[in-house]
Amino acid sequence: MGEDPVLVMRDNEGQVRAFLNVCRHRGNRLCRADAGNAATFTCAYHGWTYRNDGRLVGVPYLKEAYHGELQRERWGLTPVAQLDSYKGLLFATFDPDAPPLRESLGEMSWYLDAFFDRREGGIEVIGAHKWVMPCNWKFPAENFGGDFYHVGWSHLSAIETAFSPGVSIKPDTTGSTVSPGNGHVVICFGPNDVSDPPVPEILDYEQKIRPEVERRLGRGSGLVYSNSSCTGAAPRPSRISTSVQDGMSCGGLTARGRSPAAN
Repeated sequence: MGEDPVLVMRDNEGQVRAFLNVCRHRGNRLCRADAGNAATFTCAYHGWTYRNDGRLVGVPYLKEAYHGELQRERWGLTPVAQLDSYKGLLFATFDPDAPPLRESLGEMSWYLDAFFDRREGGIEVIGAHKWVMPCNWKFPAENFGGDFYHVGWSHLSAIETAFSPGVSIKPDTTGSTVSPGNGHVVICFGPNDVSDPPVPEILDYEQKIRPEVERRLGRGSGLVYSNSSCTGAAPRPSRISTSVQDGMSCGGLTARGRSPAAN
């Protein structure tokens, strides 16, 4: 979060936890893998070992170097101040006084449902990608929050090759930009505006599930202040952005809807 690396994992009891991804001994990065399965994490610098619930359980030469006096229970990983989830998305903050997640999301939660709760079976993550952009975090936030101006130029190749219908720059496109409050922004297309790539399998799938989606939610695209954005193509991609020292680090998850039978 921000410029600080965070380690998110489930402990042996299945509880989701989030900690600074930093060894408490000398501040070395603890885990360098993007994903995996581990019961413990050992620092590559001095060998301090932590369980997946954050407790410090291993200190080399505890008796010789620390005379057995190091209180390991005081030197576990540093947890985030708040951690909560909504529709499978995890949100965390270092601010203990920040408002609760549902209060912070406010009416934006409905628009998140339009992506992550479109079908009764929920969604399934099928891929991930990430990249670094040398810019201030506000640039991509503003871009996803309401910049139609760039589409005809930045995405021109996708439009000319017909991979994108270019719905956002068509003069007859309906919809509007919505502010649900708390800094969130949503770009909404009209119910008859097709923003999906003209791929037969995708269009057929969207047409097939449309009655269910309309009964449940509707459709849209938007930005969740200040580090998450969703776009209107299917399978639905969700982009998570965090500021880093030299720019913006963006990660993307591509998810597809699941039928109730998939559960």
